[in-house]
Amino acid sequence: MEVRLDPRLLTLSAALTAGGLPPAGQDEHPLVTDTRRRLADHAAHPGVRRLCEAFAQHQLLGLAMHTVQLGPPPDFDDSCPDGVPPFVEVWFAAVDRTALAEALRSVWRDLRIGALLEEQAPRWEEVVRELSSRLADAQIEPFQRLFWGRFPYEAVLVPLWNMNGAGLRGVGVATVRETYAVCPAQGDQPPGQVDLLVWAQHEASHPVLDDIQGQHAQVPGECAFVERDCPPAGGFARHYGDPTSRWVETLIRTSTCFYLEYLGRPEDAEAFAASQVEAGVTAIPVFREALRPWWEARRQGTAPGLELVLPQLPAWLRAALAGRREADPAPGGPPGGSQDAGDPPPDMHA
Repeated sequence: MEVRLDPRLLTLSAALTAGGLPPAGQDEHPLVTDTRRRLADHAAHPGVRRLCEAFAQHQLLGLAMHTVQLGPPPDFDDSCPDGVPPFVEVWFAAVDRTALAEALRSVWRDLRIGALLEEQAPRWEEVVRELSSRLADAQIEPFQRLFWGRFPYEAVLVPLWNMNGAGLRGVGVATVRETYAVCPAQGDQPPGQVDLLVWAQHEASHPVLDDIQGQHAQVPGECAFVERDCPPAGGFARHYGDPTSRWVETLIRTSTCFYLEYLGRPEDAEAFAASQVEAGVTAIPVFREALRPWWEARRQGTAPGLELVLPQLPAWLRAALAGRREADPAPGGPPGGSQDAGDPPPDMHA
């Protein structure tokens, strides 16, 4: 996985740092404090103000999603000759990409962001070296192709360590050719290796699953019955307010469990799954059990990728729930599960 310094995103994060205040009582990465100090006189710059206002409305996800569609500085061309992923236009249509490009152009020019990044180059090079060493054997792209069945992207990690994440681990954005795991600084220390692997694989999964989901739009609704047995809880239920978004997140987080196993980290996979249940993703054990037979066959080369078998997922989930009930029947209730008489038997090779 490539670790890349993206001047478009670094311009955005520098402007947000210039226009924001340092959080009280928190150590910051030296690149954050250096950027804030050097740009202290530009907090009232019109471009900085526009970007901070847009950030308050659309958050980092919305702004970063459109920033990566732009050309490189100094022009930040917003004509998007390669096209824009359809999900960007559907889910992030409220962001004015033309106004965003104009604000970034003025910030790049007037705040001399190019010169600032050149002066900070030794520190940025150290960041890239450290993160690259932690992701040296990430194998994200081979895993994604194996699990999802295809992955027509290059996976990139972009450190935004000139911006304080204020608790935000990062966001995932994409163009028609690349996926970007965009990572603001969290305090003055880099994230741990497992955290980086988990987060990078998660963010690289959203665009490809969105494509696959478009081919099988009925599947999330057909899986909603799982929430009767495994009602979502905690912050997960509060943050993801509809069954489809919860299905997407649960499936991607399940893929992360298999990804960690793929890397030879079974203990990390179990710890990650347990942390997700604790966070309210209560269906993840059922998803893991449902997908396990297919995944083992897939690794042996006897089953296709998930894009071709996704319509089988509701039946696999019913079978997994049935197995759980047979193993631990409810007091006073009959043994067996909830598979409907009309459901086809699970077939991982369909």
